[in-house]
Parts: sequence; structure tokens; C-alpha cells
Amino acid sequence: MKSFSRRFKEYRHEKWRQDLAAGLTVAFVALPQSMAYALIAGVKPEYGLYAFMVGSIVGGLAGSSRHLQTGPTNATSIVVASTLAAYAASEHFMGLVFLLGFLAGVFQVAAGLLKLGNLTQFISRSVLTGFIAGAGLLIVVNQLPNLLGLPRGSSSTIVDGLVHLMANWEGCHPLTIMIGVGTTLLALLIQQISPKTASGVPLLPAFLLAILAAAGAAAFFHLDQRGVKIIGDIAVSLPPPSLPWFDWKLLAELAPGAMAIALIGFAESTSASKTVAAVTGDSLDADREFTGQGLAKIAAAFLSGIPVSGSLTRTVLNYRAGAATKLANAIAGLALALMVLFLGPAAAYIPLAALAGIVVLIAASMVDVEYIKLALRSTRRDPLALGATFAAALFFPLDTAIYIGVGLSLALFLRRVRVPHLAEMDYEPAAGFRELPADRPPSIPELAIVQVSGEIFFGGVDLLEEEIQKIARRPGLKVLILRLKRAFSLDASSIVALTNIYNDLTRQGKLLLISGVTGETETLFRRCGFEALVGREHIFPARQALFQSTLEALDYAVKYINNRFGKNYPLSPPHGKQ
Repeated sequence: MKSFSRRFKEYRHEKWRQDLAAGLTVAFVALPQSMAYALIAGVKPEYGLYAFMVGSIVGGLAGSSRHLQTGPTNATSIVVASTLAAYAASEHFMGLVFLLGFLAGVFQVAAGLLKLGNLTQFISRSVLTGFIAGAGLLIVVNQLPNLLGLPRGSSSTIVDGLVHLMANWEGCHPLTIMIGVGTTLLALLIQQISPKTASGVPLLPAFLLAILAAAGAAAFFHLDQRGVKIIGDIAVSLPPPSLPWFDWKLLAELAPGAMAIALIGFAESTSASKTVAAVTGDSLDADREFTGQGLAKIAAAFLSGIPVSGSLTRTVLNYRAGAATKLANAIAGLALALMVLFLGPAAAYIPLAALAGIVVLIAASMVDVEYIKLALRSTRRDPLALGATFAAALFFPLDTAIYIGVGLSLALFLRRVRVPHLAEMDYEPAAGFRELPADRPPSIPELAIVQVSGEIFFGGVDLLEEEIQKIARRPGLKVLILRLKRAFSLDASSIVALTNIYNDLTRQGKLLLISGVTGETETLFRRCGFEALVGREHIFPARQALFQSTLEALDYAVKYINNRFGKNYPLSPPHGKQ
């Protein structure tokens, strides 16, 4: 009890002000953002506000990062709109939005419980950059009707959105355009002139002030009576209970979109938390973070929120504003709830064009120009991954585009690891084991020592088998030693390949020896019957001393060659004394 009391006192005096300042700063930014993201998702603004209130509290407290800020995000919202575009006229549309978030949350909780925290390493940064750039462009295209005063469209692809714009171009409303452009310019001006904190964070909430100015102008000049569309009344309340619309057929139809949201959530949350942790030195638990983000999605689904995710921009803002503990996120959620209760009536006068202008600014900031430049100057793989994912976002819905990007990431990864590195080794008494130069024959022509390094799994065993058999069929060869100390991830396909190599050597009257066999590999050999096939005496377990098991195999091979073929090759020095 004393320990808790002491910690509470320490928190109260040293960290409360930091968390309060950070929470209020994030809440001021989140107010316009959350409404904007709700519009992107194709729902009323209040559902974005509810999502932030719930996600910020649940995600902040359940995760492992003290700075990761959870709530509605650009990428998640645009995938929601893309996935549910075909259901826009459904009477259960909001129930489907909640169902989509619930499914995505279940996927993320399952991933966290199954310890799949490193899943995001298979999604390359280039794929994410291309996807986010495509998502940003789709956001802009879908917001242009609100910015120009045209009939609203919600297109799942950029091409469809452009077609909608061209079909309705003549209906542009000049006053609406003035409001939208004016709000955008005012936000940029406030950002420029605002005093900054020591860490560079503007003290004035530029987006919020610009939107409130637009709302004030709309109310004072009665712009809604002059053709400018406004948000209208929004629910001024705390998040009300809600229920996803459960239907087995719809569960199957929405599952791919939910998985896409979960994948994006994986990537966004990991990127945001690691970005700040790299500066603070905090340790992260990726599995707990996935579970926390999943719980936040599930909570939002039952409390009227759109799907949430970790936000990179708000996470960095939370850190720069001085957040000391996870309570800063809870404070942000509670602060936004109070702001909605007191500022809610004013939100009714916010012009849609003003929000659209802010959304366009946010979407433009999504594009990582510096990384794109870096990717274009690096390997051929990076521009390919980035360009292909961006092109997919142009012509396909974003849930399809992310799968194309992830598939491309995996293809590029498998292409690089499909063949483990093979190095033919030679032994010299004075120098020990060394890699054999390509232009030099081995010291013992009847013997080949091949070191296998890297992952040996189903993706590369065929080529591995092919390369080893090229050596095994060398004229005059009598013994092949495979060193597996640096080989990993052997599986059933690996055993089949090794069995084929053994059978091929046996048909040629040649001997196979295997050295550097770790305990895990030895168990696999025994369970699969490979040890019984090759012979226990032909398998040399890994030793503590480097290359000791290979020296043992070399001694065995030299004695075999000398006795069987009448040679007189010298034996190696005593084991471990190279």
C-alpha cells in the first residue's frame, strides 16, 4: 500500500501536468481530425468522435507503448469506405461498419494471442509507402466533390472517383470553393505563425481554429441558405451502445476487408510506436500491442465508433507534447468528450467544404516524399514494390490493393531467401577450414565439404537440392559432407530434399555425411526416419568448439577414402586444434 501511495504521489507531482498538457493537445487536434475521418469512412462526424474517445482510452491503456495514440486514421477510414461502398444503401449500414471493426479487432486480438507480433516485418516499407500514397490520392479525389460543391460520391477506386468528377464538373459552386480553399489557407497560415514548443509543436490548434472560423462565417452570413452545405446537427453525447449487424453471409463477405484493416492496423501501430520508441528507448511488446489495438476496435464497435488504429501523427504529437505515461491517452479521450459536449452545437455550422479542405491537407501529409526519393535511388526491388502497390490503389479497391502489396512483399522476400547460401569448403592443416576459391580444386579431389547457410524451407528446397546434386555428381567424388550448423527452419520438404540427395549419392556408390547437426535438427531427423536411413554413425552433432563436428566428419571421410580406395591422405589434427 505504501508503495502504491508513493508511486501515486510521485505521479501526481511529476507527471500529471505533462500528461494533462499532452492529452489536451492531442484532443484539440483530434476533434477536427476525427470528424474528417468519419466523412472519409462515409458516416456522420459523430461516429469518428466516438471512435477517438473509445479508442484513445482502451488502446492507450491496453497496449505496451506509453505514447501510441489510438483512434480513427486516414488509411483505416478509407478502407472502411472502400469495403462498404457496395452496402451504402443498406438500412443496416452502420451495423455493417461496426461489424467490420469487430472482425478486424478479433483478427488482431487473435494475432496477439498467437504471438504473431513480428508479422509486419514481411510488409516492406516501400509497399506501405505506395499504399498510403494511393490512399491519400483516393481521399483527395473523394473529397473534391465536397470541396467543389458537387454531388457527393464515394468511389472505391481513384479512376471511379475521377469519372464521377468529370460527369458532374459543371455543377461547381463558387462560394463553396471559396470556403474550402479559404479554410485550407487559414489552417496553413496559423501553422506558420503559431508559436512553437521546444520540440517544434505548434501551440495553436490550426485545424480546429480554421474550422471554427469557417463555422462562424457560415452561421453569421447564413451560408447554408446560399447553397453551402453544412454538417447539420450532430449528436452531442458520450458514445452510446451499439451492436454490429451479425449475419453469417455478411461475415464471409466482409472478412477480406476486415483482414485488410487488421493488416493496416498492424503496420500503422508498429510504425508509430517504433518511431517514438527509437527516440525514447522504451521497450515494446508487439504481441501485447496487437492485442490492445484489437480490443480497442472491438470496444469501438460496441460503442458507436468506426474502426480505429494507431496514428503516427498523433503518436508523435503525443510524445512531443510531453506525455509521460499511458494516462495521457485516456486524458485525451476524456478531454474530447468534454469538448464535444460543450462545442457540439457549434459543429452543426461547419461547412462540409471546410472539413474537406482539412482532409486534403491531412491526405497530402500522408505522402512520404523523402522515402520515395530514397526508394527510387536504391535497389530495383523498392521502386517495383512502391510503384506496383500505388498502381493497384489506382485501379482496385484499397482492401485489394493492400493484399497485392503484401503479396508482392512476400514474393520479393521469398525470392531473396529461396536458395540458402552454399559455400564449398576446404581444409588446410595450417589454416583450418576456408571457403574454396572457384578456380582451385579441393585438397582431396574425392571429398567435397559444402556449408549450407540460411533458411531451408519449402520455398527453396528444390533449388537447394539441384545445386547440391551438381556437386554430388562431380566425377571422382566419393564423399560429400554437408555442414548444417548455419542452416535453419528445416521442415518436411527439407527432409524430402535431403533424402533425394542421399538416394542419388547411394545410387552412385558415394557416401553422405552430415555435420553441425543441432539438437532441433537431430530430433527432426530422428522423428522423420532420416537418421535411420543415413545411419547414426554418419551424422555428427554440433559441438561447442567451432567446426569440431566437421573435423570429426572429415576424419571419418579421410579414413573411408584411404581404406576403401587405397589412398594415403593425412588425417586432420586432434579435434578442436586447428
